[in-house]
Amino acid sequence: MSVLLGFLGEPDSALLQQMDAALRRRASGERQEVIGPQSSLATRYQESHHRAVLRTAGVCQIDKFTFAAVGSFWGPAAPASLEELARRYQQQGPDFVQGLLGAFVMAIVDQGELHLFRDGAGARTLFYGRNGPRMLFAVEPKGIWQTAGFDRRLRPAAVAEYLSFSFIPGERTLLEGLHELPAGSRLQVKACGETRLTRYFRFEDFEPPDPGATEADWVRLFRETHRQAVADRLDLDRPAAVFLSGGLDSSVVTAELVQQTRQPVHSFAIHFGAKYPHELPFAREVAEHCGTTHHEVLIEPKRFLPRLREMIWQLDDVIGDPITMPNYELSAHVSQDFSAVFNGEGGDPLFGGPKNIPMLLHHWYGVPDRSKNFREQLYLESYRRGYDELSRLLSPEFRRQIDFEADLEQILTPYFQCEKPSAFLDKLMAINVRLKGAHLILPKVERMTGAWGVTPLSPLFDERLVRLAFQLPGLLKLQAGVEKIVIKKAYANDLPAAIINRPKSGMRVPVHFWFQSEMRKYARRILSPKAVRQAGIFDPARVKQLLDYNIEEGPGRYGLRLWMLLTFEIYRRMVFEGETV
Repeated sequence: MSVLLGFLGEPDSALLQQMDAALRRRASGERQEVIGPQSSLATRYQESHHRAVLRTAGVCQIDKFTFAAVGSFWGPAAPASLEELARRYQQQGPDFVQGLLGAFVMAIVDQGELHLFRDGAGARTLFYGRNGPRMLFAVEPKGIWQTAGFDRRLRPAAVAEYLSFSFIPGERTLLEGLHELPAGSRLQVKACGETRLTRYFRFEDFEPPDPGATEADWVRLFRETHRQAVADRLDLDRPAAVFLSGGLDSSVVTAELVQQTRQPVHSFAIHFGAKYPHELPFAREVAEHCGTTHHEVLIEPKRFLPRLREMIWQLDDVIGDPITMPNYELSAHVSQDFSAVFNGEGGDPLFGGPKNIPMLLHHWYGVPDRSKNFREQLYLESYRRGYDELSRLLSPEFRRQIDFEADLEQILTPYFQCEKPSAFLDKLMAINVRLKGAHLILPKVERMTGAWGVTPLSPLFDERLVRLAFQLPGLLKLQAGVEKIVIKKAYANDLPAAIINRPKSGMRVPVHFWFQSEMRKYARRILSPKAVRQAGIFDPARVKQLLDYNIEEGPGRYGLRLWMLLTFEIYRRMVFEGETV
């Protein structure tokens, strides 16, 4: 794993040390730094034996500019060295990033200006914010908010965003003044402090596809592109590891791996015990069919609760998806033998996952009397998180600080009103890629694997596949309620029919049951009426009602909401009250 940090402004060795100390757990290697009269840039990374990991990392000074990068680059434009990458910038300017593929972040200081870059899909993250006269940046929020002098203030709208999405979408974060660089974007910070954000990876801008292309042509193109994405990340000299849920996406990655390498492929699946729903039979079927060495890992509260706070600290964000804990625990298991692991993330956002269906039905058959922002409201409801719960869950005093239209609905409005992409399904996919993919899916996996020194490899989120997804005809993504048609057709002969034909079910973490049993006491202690009242954010009566499962509205996803409340409150106390891990 690797770290990039620094700031634009006069040198301050104590400040640089604070930032580095906050991120030391991510990488144990020696710190490299270049300190100039108006900037300080530093990187730190630990060596990896995996061929595709950390090919280019470090910081260097060439002529009058300083160049720093961490991560991995692959594909035909992959640089052979950090210096080669820096020379490209010297020759082409900021446009040198066009065509780069990988999981990376970069920082350049040139003629007193700072330029920050994040890879196209958002596999790596980069945050920035001001501390006094300096503009700070780091790969995790704690590299900024833990510095002396940074004003830690909660952004009220972020709480509503979190409860609605289970993550905070877009550039703004939980803290006022702390921002996340969007995927595929460049931030320019001038010496005077003026900033300019530019999106360089515009996947919706593409040459019109060949009108004569057949379904077979598209399927073949998808297969070839996915094959190359896997090959670019694969180390043929070492055994490979893959998270295998038994779903379609992780199964096609597994199938591609075993076809490309002669080394053993180890697959890892999770379950929650015999009394809870799981997908082990499907994962076993794929493992047996593909010939992997298969491992099954039990996830249960008595094992993970002692290190839940550590997991939230490593996540360093309010991400309320319960799958974060299985990701964390499984990564601990994988890290015993592997420094990188493949996954199937990307299939749903890019190729017409089933969660698009309710929105499409409303789009096609919705009632004529449509209110303002009806699409935005329907989208928020379709997440099935806490959007419908806001009026009950937030305290009246806190709720008055939020403008629900401006703070929630207007996040989505630009996606529905833009000219490109034009198809409604593609508009939904753009939201899923730029918001959910770049601010939930990829950061969640990167932090949870990175906590154990493991690099995640997500070939289905390759930039080439992102572009292809928006060129594909809609009927090859979603048709008659069947999702991801192109993936199923491409791998129909490589996987069991039961895997190809089964509907999407998702990983169901049994938090609904855990909060009534193994996690009940723990949750009641963290979310006690006194603690909730002192924080002033949530309504104590409603929180108690959820904890008691005394719900008047009938069946609902109350376990998920409790998980969101629990993890939020633990993180809030760490950031704003200084509680230790």
